[in-house]
Amino acid sequence: MTHSYHEGQPGYSPAQILHDGCLECAERSASRDCGIAGLDRQNFDRAWQRAAAWHREGVYDVSDAERGLLSVLWSVQLQLERIGWPIGELPRNPGGHTAQMGGF
Repeated sequence: MTHSYHEGQPGYSPAQILHDGCLECAERSASRDCGIAGLDRQNFDRAWQRAAAWHREGVYDVSDAERGLLSVLWSVQLQLERIGWPIGELPRNPGGHTAQMGGF
């Protein structure tokens, strides 16, 4: 898997999570989890916020590579909203850290 120089790709935006024209990003995007498992904590938080912004306000620079990722995260946010979590906010435990979701 080759990780390309993102800044040189057509349509590049630093806000994007996965970038068009990058083989590694394309493979992550095509994976069963749409690239979620490959995100570190910071990029997961960015992707969560970006998914909410894309669907609530519209985001002009969404790459084809990240559409699946953002769509899945948006769908999860809609499900969490039904049980009381506000859109765009990650569930957090009382210490302020992002909740560990593996215990569901």
